[in-house]
Order: sequence, then structure tokens, then C-alpha cells
Amino acid sequence: SRMACWIALHLPYLALEIAASFTPADAQTTVVLAQSRVWQAGEAARAAGVQNGMRRGGVLALLTQARFHDRDEAAERVALEALALALLRFGPDVAIASPQCVLIDVAPSLRLFGGLASLAAQVFESAEALGHRASLGIAATAGAAALLARAGEAVPLPVDSQADSQAPTPRQMQAAMQTRASRRSIAPGEARQAVATRTSAETAMPLASAWRGEPLLPPDERALPQQLDSLSVAWVPEAQPWLDWLAQIGCATLGELRALPAPGVRRRCGAELLAALSRAYGETPEAPAWYRAPPHFEAVLPLPSLTHDVEVLLFGLRRLLAQLTGWLASGQLATRALTLVLEHEPLGRQTLAPTRFDIRLAEPSAAPAHLLSLCKERLARAPLVAPVLTLRLDVTQTARHEPQSGSLLPEPGRARQDFVQLMERVTARLGDEHVRRLHVRGDHRPEAACVSEPYGSPAASGQASVGKRATPDASGQGPARGGP
Repeated sequence: SRMACWIALHLPYLALEIAASFTPADAQTTVVLAQSRVWQAGEAARAAGVQNGMRRGGVLALLTQARFHDRDEAAERVALEALALALLRFGPDVAIASPQCVLIDVAPSLRLFGGLASLAAQVFESAEALGHRASLGIAATAGAAALLARAGEAVPLPVDSQADSQAPTPRQMQAAMQTRASRRSIAPGEARQAVATRTSAETAMPLASAWRGEPLLPPDERALPQQLDSLSVAWVPEAQPWLDWLAQIGCATLGELRALPAPGVRRRCGAELLAALSRAYGETPEAPAWYRAPPHFEAVLPLPSLTHDVEVLLFGLRRLLAQLTGWLASGQLATRALTLVLEHEPLGRQTLAPTRFDIRLAEPSAAPAHLLSLCKERLARAPLVAPVLTLRLDVTQTARHEPQSGSLLPEPGRARQDFVQLMERVTARLGDEHVRRLHVRGDHRPEAACVSEPYGSPAASGQASVGKRATPDASGQGPARGGP
């Protein structure tokens, strides 16, 4: 069977990120409550001594300016689905695992995206582009990758014993990807906190040269015990009810847990704990619940605050386009037309109509950079009537995507593609009616044989009349018809 290569993204601060998006100015003092107890807390709150499990009164005694929010599990599910949708551009096998973890099998896509190191960096940056702080794990099974991600282990060391002795550790690889991704997609004023595993700046190094010429090899199932045995049992969700008992008997790691007599552990903790370990170690097959993209794409992004700034809108639009790229890749589609809707805050009792931008493309495209440039031109040309509260992106027309094969030498068709994208940008800047082209129709009348039409309009409308006899217009004038 095919060797699997799983990448797991764990979002340890997802609840805090959702709560802080409503009050970004108070992100450092935000405290998320679940069942009246602290679930997650911002940096300033943790520095003041706030810990998970504390009650509201204890938090206020330590930090009087704390801002409380109830945990929104529905919003967390929506955020995980948005990340899963964005990851579909790297492969079709994506699953959402509890708690706060998204998994993807990238084995079929390794060569397409330049190897495991490059692909892992792009997956990590996808989470950063959506505004999440993530820890990453790579393993031969989905369960092992999820455990490594929760523990903060980023990339496994090569199995090859001949690997360079100066190769970076998994934590150094994690720091390298965090350093590379943190340079991008950070909104002004957005709360920035440490990811699950802290590493010193001295250990970070560029990901491209991380292995000093030695490629990062896909994980091997034989290395799973070496990767997992030293992890704490606290990272296993199925072990949470039994942590006190495991601590009392001196069982702290997965290796020690596996060394216990299986019948006794099964009687005390149930069968699910050992079953989860067996799947993580590759001893029994896994059956992830695959995520499937919706049949129609429509993404909504509430902005953290009202804004007139086009750059802030473009920052939010990048998040929507990241999801759109995954949705298009899942169906091997490209978009021909999309609609960008800006919803405004009501002015007193007056409700303002949303601002709509209908963007049509001369040729189908699935490139997020090109789609972003078209949206940028349209936003720059039309002044906003009121501050924007919500962004919504909707795909109205798609076509089958035909990706171009890579080539060492320039291809003749590339120049035409560049010209088409240039004309689409000019159309987005000047308007559809100001960029036109001539189209030849099958009509014997000279004045009707050549028509001017908008550049982005489909040429099929003109081809429909080819081979047909023209009919009289409303005035009754038209080509003379012969008798029967």
C-alpha cells in the first residue's frame, strides 16, 4: 500500500483568537471562559497569574481590567472548516480532529510542491494567512502527527542514520517555519502571542537551508515508537479522565503507558485509550472523517472593527481567497466570475445597501495573487460610502481548470496569458464599458458583421448567430428575404 505522510496543524489558541477578534485592542487581557472557568487567557492575563480552571472572581483579583468572553464552539468549528478548506489545495485527504486539529495526507503531493520541507512550510503559512497561531507535526499516521502537533514537535528527524549531524532538531524546524511565516499576513494591531512551543531566536534558521543540502525525508512507520514514546500522556485526548490515576502509578509517557499490561489498562480506562494508541503507532488502520468541500463557495469574514482602509480590506480578502483557492483545487475548477460584497454599518435608523463588486475574468483563473490584484483595482476605483463591517466573497461562475505544465524554456502561450491578465487588470481599473474589443459575426451586412463588445464578455454570444440568417429588427428593417 502507499506510504502515508500526514501533516497536522494544531491551533492551541483558537478560542482566544476568536474572542480577541471582536475586541482586538483588549486582546492581551482577554480571558475565555468555559462553564464559568478559565479556558484560555491572553499574554497579559497569563503574566498576571491567570491560569486555566480559575473562576471569574479569582481572575478579577489578579487583573481588574480583564475582558471576559464565553467560549464559542460553533465559531471554532467554522474556523477549523475554513482552515480545512484552505488546505485542500495541497491534497484531497483532509480531516478535522478534536481538539482544534486539522490533518492532511500530503504523500501524493510531495513532488508537486517541492518536497516535504517546502510543503510543510506552505501548510504552516496557510494557517498564518488565516490568522491562526499553529504548531505542526509530521508523522506516518494521522494520530501520531496530531500528538506531535499538540506536543509542539514540528518535523521528525530523518530516519536515515547517515543524515547530517548538524541537521536542526524538530523544535528548530518549528521555529524556522514560524519565523518565515510571521513575516507575512499580520494585520496592524492584531494580537500576537507565542505558539505552543517557545524556541529561542538563535535556533531559528531559514527553512530552505535547514538540512544543509540533505532533503527532509518522508516519515517512516518504523520511526513511530522513537517519535512518540517520550511524549507525555497528557497530549492524548482519550487519557484526560485518567491523568490523576496515571500520575499516581508513575506513568508519565506514552512509552510507559504502552508497557503496562493491556488487559488491566483496558479494564481501568476502557478500550478507547488503547485503541487510540494502537492507531497512532500504526498497529491498526485509521479511518479519519474526511472533510468535503461544500458544493457552492461563499465565505464571510466579519472585520474586527469598522474601516475605510483599502489595505485592511485586502488583508481580510487574502483570508477569503485562501479558502477560495482550496475550494477551487478540490473540484479542479477555476473561476470566471466572482462577487465581492462589502456590508456597512447602519447610519442611525438608515440601513445602507451593501456595496457589490462583480468581477468577471476573460479567462478562468485559480491564482489567488491575480484575483487579489483584480479586487484591489476595483476597490481603489470605487469610493466607499460608509465604513465596512463585513466582507463576503461569492463565486458566481466556474470553469474546468487546466493547469499548465512546468517547462524549462519559455512557452509561446505564456505571453498570451500575461496579456490576458494585463487586460483583466485594466478592465478592473477602468470599468467594463471602457475596455472593448471587436468581434466578428457571421452576418452578410457590413454594419452588423463587426461589433464592439466589453473585453470580458463571453464570445459565445456572437458565435450563436454564425450560420443563421439575420431577422428584422424592431423597426421592421432588415435583410430582404427571398420567397418560399
